[in-house]
Amino acid sequence: MVTALVSGGNRGLGYGIVRRLANEFPSSPVYGATGDKLTIYLGSRDLNKGEDAKTSIVSELTKDTLERVSIQVRQLDTSSHDSIKKLANDLESGVDILVNNAGVALEGFDANVAKQTVAINYYAVQDVINNIRVNDGGRIINIASLTGVLRNFGDDVRDRFRSSKTIQDVDALMHEFQDVVADGSWKQKGWKGAAYATSKSGVIAYTRALAKQYEKHGNKVEVFSCCPGYVNTDMTKGKGYKTLDQGAETPVLLALGNTDAKPGEFWSEKKPNDWELSSEN
Repeated sequence: MVTALVSGGNRGLGYGIVRRLANEFPSSPVYGATGDKLTIYLGSRDLNKGEDAKTSIVSELTKDTLERVSIQVRQLDTSSHDSIKKLANDLESGVDILVNNAGVALEGFDANVAKQTVAINYYAVQDVINNIRVNDGGRIINIASLTGVLRNFGDDVRDRFRSSKTIQDVDALMHEFQDVVADGSWKQKGWKGAAYATSKSGVIAYTRALAKQYEKHGNKVEVFSCCPGYVNTDMTKGKGYKTLDQGAETPVLLALGNTDAKPGEFWSEKKPNDWELSSEN
């Protein structure tokens, strides 16, 4: 039995990822020929909305797919440590695939927006990874964004992101970002005036640092970050040019595919992306 957990799976990109995982699992390069079955845990803050999403997804799956794949709804509010711990206890045998999808893109830019955004988009990802067990040979996919590339930071901030080697290094950058937004010095100190983008820079850097930590300690879990693209969701106010299924393509490839992906890499459009040099466009 293979198990996967997708946070924020009841709508938007998360919904698309759950659906695409289900559709692709039976023929996937890693699991297709094994005869294994997949249980997807659809993480949702609201259980009723999660059940509605499950019903909708199941209605779109073929009979053959449903013989190999099942979906179960689990309550998961990634902004709540208690919620994460409760689910971790429920899933004590661990999961094989973890997709950290849940996040926010708040309007405006001030100290409160920066604090909330970093808490949910960055620290909550760590909280989930630190508490939900991922089995040996498993994969973690952290949803990031091309808005998190280093191009538009000042030289000093960009160099510090680039040279960050440990999770503590990245944590320090995220702390500093909140501090400089609070005291109004963010621009003169080379930071972006965008909380969402900066939080995703943190996710990309954290993923690289976590991969190094796993390698050092012999942890047999692979971790990646990726940009799904500009997807048509509530978060993008319906302006995205990609469908949910298209947005799920790269995350699901990293979850199920035989790729040449190296642990810690940032991917977009189904291939590695050099976040240090790339444009957001």
